[in-house]
Amino acid sequence: MYDTQLLSSLLLASICLIPNRTIRLAALAVSLVMAFIHAIYLKYPSTQLAQLEAIIDKTEHVIQDAEAHCRTGSFILAEANLRLLEVKCSASVIRCHILESRTFMWKNYYQLSRDISACAQVISKALITVQLIMEADQQHKYAVDIQATQTALNHYRTHQLGYCA
Repeated sequence: MYDTQLLSSLLLASICLIPNRTIRLAALAVSLVMAFIHAIYLKYPSTQLAQLEAIIDKTEHVIQDAEAHCRTGSFILAEANLRLLEVKCSASVIRCHILESRTFMWKNYYQLSRDISACAQVISKALITVQLIMEADQQHKYAVDIQATQTALNHYRTHQLGYCA
């Protein structure tokens, strides 16, 4: 993807290089209109839905990975999986509303946008919860490994000191 802030900075810098004031103002107006259209596009329900589906896919993969590798948190993982399924169902309903709407209405746009945002918040919380479970499990594994290594070193030191004395 590209950095929109960098592109807008470069565009504004290049507009300043236009010597003719009228053309410079026209270029600035066109740039502002394009930025507004881009902002509307990012908030368009179908664009938001595509972003939501990307988060859903990521969450699904993280949950599957956690179920395969984590020894703890199975109940919380089941709850996260339930949230995932609920959001998938809601996303499907939203997709149907988008497909059914033949004419564009601002009321529908606003409601769909709110629904998608609510789904994104739910799935983001579930993703963070699963990632925290995975990190806690990893920390537990590290603690067990540290304890085993310390025990082995203490055992080695005890035997080494016993032979030297």
